[in-house]
Amino acid sequence: MKRITLTLATVCLMSLSALAQSNKFFRIDYGIKSGENNGQLDDTQLRAWVNQDYMRIAYTQDESHIEIKDKKKLKSFILVPNSQEYLMLQDGTKNDYSDIQIEYIKGQEKKIAGYTCKLAIINIGTDEESGEDVKLAVYYTEQIPNLSWAEFNFLETLPGAPLSITVSGDGYIAKKIDSEELTQELFEIPESYTEMQADSAIGYGDLQVADNRYIFTNETGDLYGLKDENDKVLLQPKYTFIAPFDGDISIVNNAEDKFGAINLAGKEIITLQHDFLNYSDDSKTFMYGAQDKYGLLRADGSVFINATYEMVSFPENGLIQFMKNDKSGFMNEKEQVIIPAVHEHIFMRNKDYFITFEDTSYSLLSIKDNKKIAEGYEYMALPNEGNIFLAMKNGKYGYIDEKGKTIIPFKFSTALAFDNGVAIVSEDEAGENIYYIDTKGQEVAAVEAE
Repeated sequence: MKRITLTLATVCLMSLSALAQSNKFFRIDYGIKSGENNGQLDDTQLRAWVNQDYMRIAYTQDESHIEIKDKKKLKSFILVPNSQEYLMLQDGTKNDYSDIQIEYIKGQEKKIAGYTCKLAIINIGTDEESGEDVKLAVYYTEQIPNLSWAEFNFLETLPGAPLSITVSGDGYIAKKIDSEELTQELFEIPESYTEMQADSAIGYGDLQVADNRYIFTNETGDLYGLKDENDKVLLQPKYTFIAPFDGDISIVNNAEDKFGAINLAGKEIITLQHDFLNYSDDSKTFMYGAQDKYGLLRADGSVFINATYEMVSFPENGLIQFMKNDKSGFMNEKEQVIIPAVHEHIFMRNKDYFITFEDTSYSLLSIKDNKKIAEGYEYMALPNEGNIFLAMKNGKYGYIDEKGKTIIPFKFSTALAFDNGVAIVSEDEAGENIYYIDTKGQEVAAVEAE
C-alpha cells in the first residue's frame, strides 16, 4: 500500500470522484484545545479518514475503538478490536436533524492550517445552571467531503468537513491533514466480529482511557476509579476527573481542584498539589501551573523549569517556547534564552527555523542566529525537513529558499509544504487538477511520492 504523507494541516483539493476510484482518503488529526492545557493543542486525540463514500474514526491513539461509516448506505458501526465485537450506530435510516439550529455566518472566514474555512454556529441546547444557550462554533471546509462521528453526528448536515469544533474556544481543532490510500477492508466489519448490545460495550465512548483501562464511578457518580477489562479494580473511586492516558500517564483532579498524575497501575506518581498539569509522553515531561504561571516538571516530579512564565511548551529539539509580557521566544533546556520574547505570535517551528505572524503577515526566521529571512507573506509553512518553504503572496502559493529567494514561482492556487522531497500543488482555482512536484518545481509521477 502506497502512503503519501504531507506535513501541514492544510488541505489538498482533490477531485472527489478520483478519491473514490483510487481509495484515497483525507486523514485529519484532531487535537484538543482547552483552558486546562494553556490554550495549546494536545497531542492527537482523534483521527479521521474520509472521502465522499466512507469515513473511519479512531477515538483512541491505539485504535481500540473505531467508527466506520458507509455514507451512501447510511450505515455506521463501532468496532472494538480487542474483543472482536461491533456495535451498530446507524442502520440505513436517514437521521432527522430538523430540530438542530444551524446559522451560517457570512464574512467570518478563518484560516486553519493555511486553509480558509467557513463558520457555522449550532445551538446544541441550554446550560442547566445559567439557562443560556450553548452554541457550538464550527469552522468547516467544503473542499473535504463531509465528516461527522457519534459525538457530533449532526455535523453530517454541514456541506463539508469540520476543522474546528469548539464551545467558547475549547474543543477539537485539526492539527494535521494528510492524504492516504486505504484498503476497502478497513471500512468493513471483519467476519470474525460479533454484534454486541450498547449496554454491554465496556469502555465504549468516554469510559476507556487506555488499552485495557476503564474508568468507573462510585454510587453517587461524583468520583472516578480505574479498572481493567476483567473488572479488576486497580484504583477505588477517589478522583473527580481521570484523563485519557498519554503513554503510561494520566492526569487526575480532586475535589479541591488540584491536579496530579497516576500510572497504569493506578499509583499516584505526582501528588495532587498543582493548579494545572499536563503531560507529554514524547518529552517525558509535565507542564504545571501555579497562580497563573507555568513551568515544567521532570517525569519524577522534580522541577525542570520553574513556573514563572505566562506560557511554556514541552521541549522539542532541545528548545522550549515561552511567553513573557504577552510576547513569545525560545529558551534551551538550561533555561537560557535563545530567541528573546519579542514576537507577538510564533506560528510554527522546527529545529532550524520558525515562522511568526504579526500585523496580518508571516515572516520566516532562523533559530541559529535569530535572523529574519523573509517577511510580508500572506501565509508561510515549514517543510518536515529541508530548507524549501511554502509561502503565499497576492493569493498564490510558491516556494522560497533559506535566503528568501523565490525558487518555485508563485503560481499555485493550492499547495502543500514539501515532504520527502515532493509537494502536492494545483494551478486551477477549483483545485481539481493536482500534481506532484520535486524541489526544482518539476512535475513527478505520484508513484515517486511514497
